[in-house]
Parts: sequence; structure tokens; C-alpha cells
Amino acid sequence: MNLILIIILFIFTGLLAGFIAGMLGVGGGIIFVPALYTLLPLTLINNNQLTYIVIGTSLFCITVTSFSSGLNHYFSDNVNLKLASLLALGSVISSFLSAYFVINIKPLYLQYTFAFVFILIAVKMFFGKSNSVKENSKPKKSLKIYFTIFFGFLVGIFSAFTGLGGGIIFVPVLIYFFGLKTKTAIGTSSAVIFATALAASVSYGFHNIHDNLLSYQHGYINLLAGVPIGISAVLGAYFGVKLTLRTKSDRLKKYFSILLLIVVIKITIGLI
Repeated sequence: MNLILIIILFIFTGLLAGFIAGMLGVGGGIIFVPALYTLLPLTLINNNQLTYIVIGTSLFCITVTSFSSGLNHYFSDNVNLKLASLLALGSVISSFLSAYFVINIKPLYLQYTFAFVFILIAVKMFFGKSNSVKENSKPKKSLKIYFTIFFGFLVGIFSAFTGLGGGIIFVPVLIYFFGLKTKTAIGTSSAVIFATALAASVSYGFHNIHDNLLSYQHGYINLLAGVPIGISAVLGAYFGVKLTLRTKSDRLKKYFSILLLIVVIKITIGLI
């Protein structure tokens, strides 16, 4: 396929994923991963390493996207910095280290578990009433600091294994367990995702660095795809955040529940 056409497809992918990331705080990985699986083979990469290049490149794109959406949410006062810092402390460590085990560990049972949890959360968010959750601007006191760090640690592992960023877990948990308002949960999620994806992408970028790689590939990160997707995703994230600020929380919850179901379908198909 023509190189210019491939780059155009990457740009379109970035716009769409950035919009979703900015609107729902999910990092864009649910668009990046399937799109990269389809488009990366057109760039003459080593297909034997496709899965790992997809994950590494997706996390690279998520880093750029979540930085843009997180920054916009921060200036809109939608980020709980204390909670984001604690979650990031755990997720950064695990996401960086987990990348070294992805090639040798098959997270089959973990994927089944997350698929089950996603269905439960999606149903609860879609059918739940607005007064069924007590929303606060501060995390619940019953949730200790060590628990928060440990939870971030677990999500960091998930991010490194799937390339999804972790927002699909962070947002509902921040709402239902930490008691954040929906928009604050989305903004806080974006901030944590940035730190998580940055650590994981650095690890993937320097992994396998001594192999014979294409000139536009750094470790398991394909820059030919990552750069245009990442840059265009910044623009998409800007408009996604703007829509979030004009949308009611209940409606955002329904949007996110639908998004979770899409992820469940994607994971389930991958296990068949």
C-alpha cells in the first residue's frame, strides 16, 4: 500500500482515538490496538513480533494522547492530584517491569477475569441511577494509601500486557470505590494513564534494542505509526475534553458503559 495512504490512515486513527480519550479518559488504547493490528503489517515489520510492536506502539500513542487530555482536564480543575500521584506510584513501577515478562507470560486467565469484571461494571454504570453513587471531590477515607498504591500497581500490569492504558479500569473504580465525581474521575484517570503509559512505553522502546530493526522502529515502538497517530490524537483529545465539559455525568456513564462492552467483545474474540 502507498506510504502516504498508510500515514493518512494513522492520522485518522489518532483523531478518533484522541477524541475518545479526551471524552472518557481511557487513553485511546481500545482504538489503537485493533487499528495497529490491521495497519502495522502494511509497514513491512516483522510479523513474528507484531503483538509486541502493537502493544509498545499503542502505549507510546497513549502517552502522547493522555498527556494532552490530562493537561486539559487539569486546567479545567478535573484532576485529583493526590489520588493520581498515589495511583501512578504503583502503576509506573509495575508497567515498566511487566513489559519484560510479556513475551514469556500468557495472561489468558487474567483476560477472562477482566472480561467478567467489565461486564459487571458496564451493566451497573448503564442502569445505575444518578443518586446510587455518592460523589465527592475527595477519595473515601476508608481507602488507605497502601491500598491505592497497590491498586495502581495491578492496573499497571494490565496496561503493560494489553496496551490499553488502564482507563477502562481506573474510571469506574474512581467513581464507585473512591467516590469521585464522574468528570473528576475521567480527568484523574487521564493523568495516571500518562504516567503509566510513559513508563511502559520506555520499557518497550528499549526492549530488544540490539536486534536488526527498521529505521523507523525503536525497540518495540514503531515510530512510523506512533508519531502521526500520537500527534493527531492530541487534536482529537482537545475536542473530546470540550465535549466532556458540556455533557451531563449520567450520560458520560452510559457512554463509558457502552465502551466497556466493546472492550469485552474485543477481549473475548481474542481468546477464541
